[in-house]
Amino acid sequence: MSKSVMEIYDQVNSVMSKNEYVPAIAALELISLLITYVAGMGIAVYKLPLLGVPITAHIYAAAADVVLVIFLYGAAARSSRLALKVISLIDALCIIGAAFSGLFYFGGFSFPIYALGMGTGFVLGVAVTSFLLFYSVRR
Repeated sequence: MSKSVMEIYDQVNSVMSKNEYVPAIAALELISLLITYVAGMGIAVYKLPLLGVPITAHIYAAAADVVLVIFLYGAAARSSRLALKVISLIDALCIIGAAFSGLFYFGGFSFPIYALGMGTGFVLGVAVTSFLLFYSVRR
């Protein structure tokens, strides 16, 4: 039997609205992190100049990542689970650390430590956000 569109919508809505909408915000953040990755790797792999569409997409997606991680921390802070609050705080530190490293790196301080900080913060951010998504859906 096939489900109707409303039944599918109700099922997705019930999953994504758990724990003060933490799963929905985490899913949006993962999509935004994917856009940040694609734009950043387009710059690095193809040695594109720091102007035009790739750098603009990278900067705007990184800004969206920071806004979404702040929303995610706010939503987790409203929930009653301490573990969710701690994990979202670690996620916020990773993403904001990567954003500040990117600001320094693309802002003129082209030292490799800033690129390493940007990459490390990104990888940890993806891992922690994914864990947060699955943890908040299961609890």
